[in-house]
Amino acid sequence: MTQEALLSLMKRGQFTPTILNTADSTCYLIGGEDERGNFYHLKDEEHHSVTCPSLQEAKKKLSKLGIHHAVFEMVTPYDEMIGSSDNTGSKVRYDITF
Repeated sequence: MTQEALLSLMKRGQFTPTILNTADSTCYLIGGEDERGNFYHLKDEEHHSVTCPSLQEAKKKLSKLGIHHAVFEMVTPYDEMIGSSDNTGSKVRYDITF
């Protein structure tokens, strides 16, 4: 999928703009999510994943692309690492507007 197509799908509301972060990471991955939960990351001119060092920078990047809302998702691997049987999941999702 081209970056233009991905941006178009996000702007039309067919994909959900999404910012992903893993606990203890200073890397925020930017992209869009389809209705099945599949994540498609944005790429730069050199075809590298678009990442930002902070949530604020990720919001600025999306804003410059004409997107002013997203889902922020943080994943923590801790439950998996310690073998917790807690089924509450290790994802936290928030709708954010900027």
